[in-house]
Amino acid sequence: MRYLTSSSSPSTQRGSATIWGLGLTLVIAAFAGLVIDTWRVFAERQDLSGMADSAAIAGATAIDIDHLNETGEVILDPAAAELRALDHLVVQDGWSGEIGYTIVGSADGAGITVSLDKDVDFTLLGPLLPGEAPLHITVTSLASPNVIEP
Repeated sequence: MRYLTSSSSPSTQRGSATIWGLGLTLVIAAFAGLVIDTWRVFAERQDLSGMADSAAIAGATAIDIDHLNETGEVILDPAAAELRALDHLVVQDGWSGEIGYTIVGSADGAGITVSLDKDVDFTLLGPLLPGEAPLHITVTSLASPNVIEP
């Protein structure tokens, strides 16, 4: 009777499936971490963008009534616009002390700019990327009064 033999004995192959399994698990975990952390960054950016947009719109409603009555021109009161935008920001769901902000009403009363920024730490990629700095997100929104002629 004749037996087929391979060039390498089973004793030299021992444990290779375990190593391949561990390697594949690590690759899948890294890919899952990348997907989940990327989703978190996009979600945080979308939240910040919504907050900045709504705060800028709230600030753009602070019309300088005295100037409007005197000249008929619609402009913003920059100080009131900034205060109204900030008041709107702090009552937003998701607002926290981790969010940096800059609110600037233009000196000519033409509009208001709201900029928000936040650092987002890596959740699942953190252990795979030790010492990696968090991702910094910045969004900016500009709004001005909208005058509709009758």
